[in-house]
Amino acid sequence: MAVATGLALRGSEQSERGPAFLLNAHAAMPEESMGGTVRFVANSVPRDSIVPDSVRPDSPSRLLFFQGRSVQPDNTGGGLTVDGAGGLLRIDTDLNVTRLMANIDGRQIASVAAAPDNGLWLVTGEGEVAQVDRHGDMVSNFISGPFMYSVVASDPNGQAWLVRSPDQTGFRPIFGSTPLLAKLSNAGEIEATIGGGYIPKDFLLTHLASAGRIAVTESTIYYAPFIRDEVVALSVAGDTLWVAYRGLPQEKREPRFEVIDGQPLVDYAPVNLAITIGPDNNVYVVSIPGFTTEQSRLDVLDATTGHLLRSTTLDNPLPTLAAGADGRVYAIDEFALLTGVPAEERQPFSEFDLETLTGTRMTSADLVGRVTLVNFWASWCAPCRIEMPALDSLRHSITAPEFQFITMNEDLRPSKAQEFIDEYGFNFPVLLGKSELKAKYHYVGLPFTVLLDRTGRVVERWIGYAGEQQLAGIRAVIMAELSHGPMGAMTGMTDMFAEHEH
Repeated sequence: MAVATGLALRGSEQSERGPAFLLNAHAAMPEESMGGTVRFVANSVPRDSIVPDSVRPDSPSRLLFFQGRSVQPDNTGGGLTVDGAGGLLRIDTDLNVTRLMANIDGRQIASVAAAPDNGLWLVTGEGEVAQVDRHGDMVSNFISGPFMYSVVASDPNGQAWLVRSPDQTGFRPIFGSTPLLAKLSNAGEIEATIGGGYIPKDFLLTHLASAGRIAVTESTIYYAPFIRDEVVALSVAGDTLWVAYRGLPQEKREPRFEVIDGQPLVDYAPVNLAITIGPDNNVYVVSIPGFTTEQSRLDVLDATTGHLLRSTTLDNPLPTLAAGADGRVYAIDEFALLTGVPAEERQPFSEFDLETLTGTRMTSADLVGRVTLVNFWASWCAPCRIEMPALDSLRHSITAPEFQFITMNEDLRPSKAQEFIDEYGFNFPVLLGKSELKAKYHYVGLPFTVLLDRTGRVVERWIGYAGEQQLAGIRAVIMAELSHGPMGAMTGMTDMFAEHEH
């Protein structure tokens, strides 16, 4: 086995899997300083470099990150997360995925964490917060929360905390102080707030400047701000314990409004994407390693000291990663996880009966028996104009007769949709929602793309358009679903019809 210059094998040298880590010959001890009672830790080269394993684990492991998002630990040793557009997932320690249902009137889920008694804390795409029980029924009413949009995380007892979401942002004037984190009571109400949010000179950007992710234990909250090179440990009483830095080059501590070519833009750079506690009780952080959209960086920090223990750069900008109690990291194929979900556990796609642009009608029943890609769009949606030609090219490249592509248009006037279709020469089915689809399907924004299996259940969802990599991911999930064949689909159809009979 070849070893990179300046590195030595470390851990599991006798294993057929190879080493879990490589020793960095140029490792440097962190530099520490004290500011009052707060320890400031400047990390540079860690002792170890992580060697991610591309083979699925053969012993119990926890999924830490799913498509670049944090997976929240649950009380079974597994984890909870949402897929690309709000589907609830539970992943056990064998990395088996179960889709969960929540009876919340079709609202889209943006964030999930474990609640007491095997329930769930949920945050919707509109920023509402609520709790459901283990059956998915509402325990608490939806509240708006202290922030415009929130992310929820909880400790092993189900005690929940909120932080501002980096996935959605908004502009709201902030005068005076604003909290960094909020604690929820078991009734789903704001019980306490701690810390202070970062208020930039352009104070309308306070949400962006204070947004981030958190990981929670019974005694400590670990906060990773979205646009700053920091990881902060706070006690649950609000005391700052330590602040760790890693020397990432793209940090801009002060987001600013700029006007370029007459257009207002926000000048900032993403840094931290996700944070969680690993099964080895260390803090795992996924970040952007610099000025790139092609890679990500995984750092493992000591939960007590903030010292950077090990690190690696990954070619996937939105990685799906698991880890064992020994600290071994596994790079997981997220599409294999998703397509392995049994059809009967998938969420049904809301039924519809809509007029098409050609004057006919299409209903949910017309989709049964075929794998269907559904795209929500509007003529006024700029990303839709970039995405639609790519999706049209994709659908032409898939020749399987059991695959189909349809779109649902949100223009109030069908003439606008017709102009768009004529401009590009598209000939796929266009269903007319007439600006009423968002209320039914609760998508966060356009474009919004959903893949349905042969029974009309949701396989995966995608919000927005992220270019060729996303397109390749969509194609991979389609091909994996087509490979299941019609026999499994017929079983799912039987289950679905049985549900309707009851």
